[in-house]
Amino acid sequence: SSHFGSSRVIPAPLKQRHPVTSGRAFAAPLVSAMMRGLVLLAAFGTVAAAEASKERPVMKVVRLLQDMSKELQRDLDDDKAVHEQLACWCKTNDREKTAAIEAGDQKVTALEAFLSEAKAKMDELKTKRDETLDEVNRDEAALQEASTLRMKDNKVFHGEQMNLVEAIKSLDHALVVLGKHNAGLAQVKQIAQQLQRAQVFDLARKTSPVPASDMLALRTFLLKAQGATSFLQVPGFQSYSPQSSQIFGVLGQMKEDFEKDLAEAEAKEKKDAEDFAELKAAKQDEVGAGRKLVAELDQQIAELLEKHAQAFQELEDTEAQLELDRTFLATLKTKCAESGAEFDQRVKDRLTEIVAVEDTIKI
Repeated sequence: SSHFGSSRVIPAPLKQRHPVTSGRAFAAPLVSAMMRGLVLLAAFGTVAAAEASKERPVMKVVRLLQDMSKELQRDLDDDKAVHEQLACWCKTNDREKTAAIEAGDQKVTALEAFLSEAKAKMDELKTKRDETLDEVNRDEAALQEASTLRMKDNKVFHGEQMNLVEAIKSLDHALVVLGKHNAGLAQVKQIAQQLQRAQVFDLARKTSPVPASDMLALRTFLLKAQGATSFLQVPGFQSYSPQSSQIFGVLGQMKEDFEKDLAEAEAKEKKDAEDFAELKAAKQDEVGAGRKLVAELDQQIAELLEKHAQAFQELEDTEAQLELDRTFLATLKTKCAESGAEFDQRVKDRLTEIVAVEDTIKI
């Protein structure tokens, strides 16, 4: 079988209907009667030649017929040898191509299954990737919103803190001045101006739970003290002793309330800042983890996409090779079957010729 080389090359017996053996073309099939006639004609010619040369005619004829029989047998043996090689080649290639087609079919099935699974996996990864990215975007938006709100609250706190600190300083100065025995009217009028600039009344109305009577006394004092010419014209003052006036007690209570409000505001600001720092750290961790997962999913999708493309190309190549193998096998079976039928006919014809020669020798 190895004499025929690759299975891609169809040997000569498949390409020609009447192969040539040892340089001699097989004669066309002859019927027995025609063969005997030719042999007899040859014998008569030999006899005539023998008479002319004074040789025994029978021996000449027998020798000629024997040579012819041997040549016919050699032709038959050569044809059988070539056919055996061809049959071996047909059998080997039939077996190999059948096995290759079976393997190719299995490979196609496996590749199609992988492509289907890879497609489903890629869809799953893409969905997870999109969901993760959406969550990351939501976390970033929430963090941005929280940062904006924190900045706004901090700005409000600093404004309130500044107002309270200024009001407390003004109240503290007012209490110091009014607490003196010799506080003059000019100092009282100056205190009223400072309290007015520090917006003590407005702060007290917004933050401190001051009784309505005290708020009224403070409002009257701030409005009329600046234009008074004596303590008697200052609302809430009944003598030249300011510390004994109603307004002194009101201012002292407001100072305590403002200090309490300031402490509470600072404590709240501190807690809000700490809470925001924790929220920010948590959100940043979530965003970082989410972006890391998105990157990992992108990598997995890219790798799977590459494998999918390779498998798809391999599937196309395998299907193309299967088509070639099936075409080759079909051609092989047809040609080998035709060659076998032709060989059987040639053997039959050759045996008929040999029998005709032997019958002639007997005559």
